[in-house]
Amino acid sequence: MIRQILSFLFISFITFGAWSQGPGGPAGKSALKGEIFGNVIDSTSNQAMGYVTVLVLKKGTDEMAGGVVTNDKGIFSISDLIPGAYTVKISFVGYNQKIIEVDITQENITKTLKDVAISPTVLNAVEVIGEAPIVTYEIDKKVLHVEDQNTNISQTAVEILANAPSVTVDVDGNVSLRGSSSFTLLIDGIPTAMDASDALAIIPASTIKDIEIITNPSAKFDAEGSSGVINIITKKSKLEGISLLSNLSAGTFNNYSGDIAVNLKKEKFTLDISGNFRNRSRPSETYTERITTYDSLTNKLISDGQSDWKNNSKGFGVEFQYTPNNSHVFAIETNINDRLMVPFSDLAYENYNNNELISTFHTDQHNYIDLFNSSSSLYYQYNIKRNKEHNISMKAIMNLVDVEQNDTTTSYDGNGNIIQSNLYTEIGPSDSYRFNVDYKLPLKNDKKFEAGLQSQFGSSMDDGKNYVLNLTTNTYDFTPLYSSQVFYKRDVHAAYSMFSGKLKSLGYQIGLRAEYTYRTITSTNFDDFANINRLDLFPSAHFSYSLKNKSQLLLSYSRRIQRPRSYYFEPFVTWEGPYNVRTGNPNLTPEYINAFEISYIKPIARKGFFSLEAYVRTVSDIITRISTVYEDVTGVLISRPYNIGNSASYGLEPSINYTAKEWWKINAAANLYLYQLNGEIEDVDYSRESFNWNGRITNSFTLKGFTLQLVSRYNSNTVTSQGESLGFFTQDASLRKGFSKNKYSLTIQARNILKTQKNISNTYTENVELYTIREPLYPSISLTLSIKLNNYQKVYSRTETMDDF
Repeated sequence: MIRQILSFLFISFITFGAWSQGPGGPAGKSALKGEIFGNVIDSTSNQAMGYVTVLVLKKGTDEMAGGVVTNDKGIFSISDLIPGAYTVKISFVGYNQKIIEVDITQENITKTLKDVAISPTVLNAVEVIGEAPIVTYEIDKKVLHVEDQNTNISQTAVEILANAPSVTVDVDGNVSLRGSSSFTLLIDGIPTAMDASDALAIIPASTIKDIEIITNPSAKFDAEGSSGVINIITKKSKLEGISLLSNLSAGTFNNYSGDIAVNLKKEKFTLDISGNFRNRSRPSETYTERITTYDSLTNKLISDGQSDWKNNSKGFGVEFQYTPNNSHVFAIETNINDRLMVPFSDLAYENYNNNELISTFHTDQHNYIDLFNSSSSLYYQYNIKRNKEHNISMKAIMNLVDVEQNDTTTSYDGNGNIIQSNLYTEIGPSDSYRFNVDYKLPLKNDKKFEAGLQSQFGSSMDDGKNYVLNLTTNTYDFTPLYSSQVFYKRDVHAAYSMFSGKLKSLGYQIGLRAEYTYRTITSTNFDDFANINRLDLFPSAHFSYSLKNKSQLLLSYSRRIQRPRSYYFEPFVTWEGPYNVRTGNPNLTPEYINAFEISYIKPIARKGFFSLEAYVRTVSDIITRISTVYEDVTGVLISRPYNIGNSASYGLEPSINYTAKEWWKINAAANLYLYQLNGEIEDVDYSRESFNWNGRITNSFTLKGFTLQLVSRYNSNTVTSQGESLGFFTQDASLRKGFSKNKYSLTIQARNILKTQKNISNTYTENVELYTIREPLYPSISLTLSIKLNNYQKVYSRTETMDDF
């Protein structure tokens, strides 16, 4: 079967390539049909302008003969025009409309409009530093423009994503895309071997240019990730010479960080060097009530205390690019990151039977997690006939990860004597190697064919050992029953083909991806693993339609997969505290996702734009952790992942970018969705349904050289498989002042300034009820000094602009 699929994709590749050449010139071109093609540039900068609307009307009427939008190079082409007189209207939000009269005759069947310059509606006599829209839209993604936001400059990518469309971040920094934590993370288009949450926590916000949110990825992307793809685009310098970007921050709770990026560009060579360090602390107060019922006995266990999550990270990166001519591009890149995480908790317990206090004790939990990651990549691109749109590229990526973990949980009685102590250690090295070959072929009438092959080889090992303190010898005794070595191997081979183009006002992109997965798991003390040897198909389709009022309709579909994470298979038991145990499930199977979206984007004349998205996402064999009583031990819960059943989400996402005044800009968005879960495990029904919503609003004010931003967010209550998580409201603020034409700036930030962000959850099992509240110590305040030399600074016209379609 796999040979048939690969043969189909290969034949498609060859067929389109042969068809594009066409015997004797472009096929099917009629002598009675004309064509208008050209390119659009900005009148002030002479830069190419993408996504500009170009309409062709029959002269003297409103009847449209054709219409397109320019590509990212500013190029457009409108064909199939009968001879006659036409009016060409070229428009873009925030720019004066350009009108050109064109005559098509049989003698002059083709008309070229070269370097059509359009000008901003407001011409400035002096350079004005302004702000671009926070969010713009393209046919298959939303783009969050990070370098235009101040409230998170001293933070990480996690805090940035809290303000991204379709994304929510809880009080613990866990990121969800449309309600799911299963997504694929890319950094400059390259996948990371680290867990997405770990990688996001070490990327400085000040080094991020844009974040692409792709909720319905095309067939070109890996099919992995149930809710889509988040692509972090880092800042790059494009002008000749040396450029520098540096930030130094200090804040409350012993938080401090620094980063530097240096770019050297000279003729055919580009060198980027970056480094960063960060020390971060997230202290909080924790309160838990656990009620366990057995026949006539009701046990209540109350814990109260403080916890902290300390992070210390440092990273270094080098990228070198060599472009000898217009035909060849070579690049090599290496990044090294080391992150030390030290979670800690100190909790006091009260133990009641039928409301009678029977004992008190307290527990200390100390964790030590050292995560080291190194990644390297090689890239080569050959532009066929020196055409950058017609090329073949090859990429090789190596990711190495090494994890060392030590967790100690110790309980003391009221006199400070040790009652029990558990030690868990784990060593988890992993490596992955990935090879890509991609081909792009431009076709007649702005059509394009793409195809590619990919192979990924991955392996990892988890060596987990459990120890129990021997109170007599005061040494830790090894417990082989709760220890194991697990070896994972997963290879994924893929092929894809895509075809895109435009038919008047309709844009389309159709793709098919095939992925073959081979997975094996072995263990020193467990053999019953579900190995996989399977071929899957993942189609995708994207459509865009330009309306006469400059509005845009987008429609898309994709099929995706979410493979279980390696630690979900761990067969051994790990104690996470005196009353919490986790284990894996060796029989897990992947989730399969079908996603549909339709979007409407409408410009607001000279003010911004409004968008409305509707989506449906269904998941089969959804993986959910279920907590049950552990071996009838009073109050102890064991958490284990299951393929619980199926889920569906039906949602709406309205958003608006609006310029209320020249000095006041507003960006607001919300996500409203109905979530349904249908599942059953061991005759227990876990079906749930809830209506959820979250929203955010960003107000930006620019007055007398100061920029003030206020960001407010709300997350509603949401159900889980065994309970619910309560909603919360939070607000952040920042104030920035630039000096020396914005080469230097000072920014003061405050997070959760109203101290309203809390994590409150309820869990219900057959005979255990669990109520938890965790309240971070806020507000968090920081001060950041930024330095930008040469072309790392951005310059905009005074007028607000947006990406048209």
